[in-house]
Amino acid sequence: MPPDPDHRRRLGAAGEQCAADYLVARGYNILERNYRRKWGEADIVALAPDGTHVVVEVRSRSNPRYVVEAAQSVGPRKQRQLRRLAHGLLAEHEADIDIRVDLIVVSTDRRGRLAVAAHIEHAIEDD
Repeated sequence: MPPDPDHRRRLGAAGEQCAADYLVARGYNILERNYRRKWGEADIVALAPDGTHVVVEVRSRSNPRYVVEAAQSVGPRKQRQLRRLAHGLLAEHEADIDIRVDLIVVSTDRRGRLAVAAHIEHAIEDD
């Protein structure tokens, strides 16, 4: 049976909200959601407690057995897009800023609620 696109959309939106809540609880300031530019889209742009700008890619899975697969699902094309977005964000700021690209994987917990399963800082390094 093919995946239900509405379910995937709802899961993705809920996963992004879960990731944003997680970041805020850890002292991050959400600067923008669904950051879109001509070269791609990032789910979240945030300011970390240490002042680093963070481009965040969120991957959501309804089954916790697929957390590793979710982390591995950020392919070369998406990695290039995220690097370009980070460079674009640098260009938009006239001041010299620190920036990194993180990956957050959201999945269901033991009670069936969405929770952050992994937060990988510096998940995508610059070339």
